[in-house]
Amino acid sequence: MQGFFAGKILPALVIFNLCGTLHLKAQESAESSGLRHIEIEHYNFSSVDKDAQMWSAMYIASNNRIYIGLCTHADATNVYEFDIGSKEMRHLANLTILLNERGRGIWTNGKIHVRMQELDGYVYFGSFCEDNGPPAIDAASYNGPWWFKIEIATGRVEPISRINSFWGLLGQVMDKERRIIYGLAENGHLYRYFIDRDYTEDMGRVDNWDICRTLLIDDLGNVYGSYPPGQIWKYDVVQDRIFDLHYLQLPVINVTRSMANPMLDRKTQWRVIEWDPVDKVAYGIIGGSNLLFRYDVHASKEGEIEPLVSMCAPQYRDGDPFDIPHATLAMTISQKERKIYYIPVVSGDFDYGAVKLITAGKSKSNNRSSGPPLSYMVSYDLKTGTCDDLGLLRTADGRYALGQGGACTDGEGRIWFVGAFEEPEEKFVVRTLGNTPYSMGLGCYDPFKTNERAQAER
Repeated sequence: MQGFFAGKILPALVIFNLCGTLHLKAQESAESSGLRHIEIEHYNFSSVDKDAQMWSAMYIASNNRIYIGLCTHADATNVYEFDIGSKEMRHLANLTILLNERGRGIWTNGKIHVRMQELDGYVYFGSFCEDNGPPAIDAASYNGPWWFKIEIATGRVEPISRINSFWGLLGQVMDKERRIIYGLAENGHLYRYFIDRDYTEDMGRVDNWDICRTLLIDDLGNVYGSYPPGQIWKYDVVQDRIFDLHYLQLPVINVTRSMANPMLDRKTQWRVIEWDPVDKVAYGIIGGSNLLFRYDVHASKEGEIEPLVSMCAPQYRDGDPFDIPHATLAMTISQKERKIYYIPVVSGDFDYGAVKLITAGKSKSNNRSSGPPLSYMVSYDLKTGTCDDLGLLRTADGRYALGQGGACTDGEGRIWFVGAFEEPEEKFVVRTLGNTPYSMGLGCYDPFKTNERAQAER
């Protein structure tokens, strides 16, 4: 993926004019889609670190502050703290500097790809290396991923224990009762960290293909993950054993078409999943179809799965399912409203433009947009079972959201999310998505203010 400056310095006036022109293209794409928009709040991170991506790594802690991990493929990851009350953004740490890895010509801990969890005044997460460091170097130079904790009273980020010698985490959950963190690593192994003993155990391989990005833990402490095509594994905490579930399958579309074009990937597993402590079930999104499903883990020996509704942008729902952009990680359950909020994109795919579709030109459908990956919000009412198309995410100053990597709900029912935003200010521009300059930002949608505004307009 080319950077915004494409290896050369552009005069500030040229950059300003270019940003303005490309914003018009994004606006034209939004208007041509025929989709309405909803207004959101937007907050910048940094004009110095210029992070380019985000995957899952956000958590709203008990101190009413949001902890966020941003990253840049082949560079570093930075940890931020946002105070919801004061609206202040604070940079806490660069992991490569914290571990004394930066500038040594080695691969580094340059990514966080897990949902964070809180216990006893600390927010915990595991790290990851996404080819971070010099590209032409021995991968064995990497010293391995670490468990970290953030002290929420001070914002201090501390490495606490190394996970293994090489394979970083893609998914993470916590058993607060037993004080154990589970992490799924890129080598397909499940790890667990005993907090009080400061001890990490390799529990063995649970996947040997494309690793799922989100783990699930239920109310009893059992841990679940999915793997292609539509299969589920379970760690039974009572038996202390890992099982493949043989009689249960996710409602996926098998994308393997022929031996000449084999495809078995993350499209046929869940992309994101979350436990609902009220219904005591899990709700998740399928990677390829963006289908919302309900997983009742207690319904039978292996549980029962119920497909609910397609949560992709509305123009894809009646077309070729292979046209649907890949699911994002931006899903959250609002307990105050008893609603699920999800933010798909209307074009493109995931990875902030770094991944190109290999199915281009093969579909007979004309639904796929060639514009920027505008973010669209959909909600699902758990009380009524109805799906509501809310609209494209747009800030008060007119910039659009361009792909979100994570979402959380605060105690007031506001939906917070992190991802790319159109960036008209040159000092914040990181890269481009298609031809649209962007920066990473924190967004907020307040459904209660939106309802008040709508009632006032009536």
